[in-house]
Amino acid sequence: MLLEKCIDYIDSNTVGVTKIIDESKVYWLKINGEDKSNFIRKCSAFISHVSFLSFLQTKSTLDSFERFEHERVMLHFLSANGFNVPEIELEGEGYFVTADKGVQLKNLPEERITDDLLANLFTLFARLHNTQVAHGRPALRDILVDNHDQISLIDFEESTMDANSSLKARDIFLLLMDLCRLTSVTEQRKLAALMTWKNQVSSEEWQSLQKIFRFANKCRWIAKTVLSVKPKNRASQQLIATLTLLERAF
Repeated sequence: MLLEKCIDYIDSNTVGVTKIIDESKVYWLKINGEDKSNFIRKCSAFISHVSFLSFLQTKSTLDSFERFEHERVMLHFLSANGFNVPEIELEGEGYFVTADKGVQLKNLPEERITDDLLANLFTLFARLHNTQVAHGRPALRDILVDNHDQISLIDFEESTMDANSSLKARDIFLLLMDLCRLTSVTEQRKLAALMTWKNQVSSEEWQSLQKIFRFANKCRWIAKTVLSVKPKNRASQQLIATLTLLERAF
């Protein structure tokens, strides 16, 4: 029984996300995790109260239980509103179980990452943002694709309800950065996907993305300096590539 297997894992004090197979079906057990609150993140939360820096807001200053419960509530909310998110099959104090929703985008074969799939991904984020929700830290590992190319989002610990335009724009900036890890997704393909999002959200979100670009562009020299010392530094490469892309978009 699924419940019995989950209880066994919980009793062993396992923390984090665990794969469970029950009657040939794959499930994921998430148990209240580690405390990610630290000095830097608390500083980030503090300065995010400054309006033009609000895109730096983070939920990681909350304790682990608060973040866990926040994600649980968000999954129920999004599921009730018709979004492709894993439905909670079982839940209890400090844990919940969701059904498997497919392969992480980062592990998807190149031939399946089509222009239509990218357009659907950015349309999904547009829908999310038009519901006044920001994911918080979208990454390829948080995007699942099933056998029918249906996209689902996971990991909503950093999400925000009643999100402002800066937080929505931050979603897209971070998503564009992480898409740099997929060599088959060219700048032109990312630009086309970005326009899909732009055409479905308000001008305020687009203007906020421009503000984030201007802020991040001031740090371009730092990324270049890092690359002069560590030519393979991924974060610096992704930042510069994303800034170059946005220069074309604007």
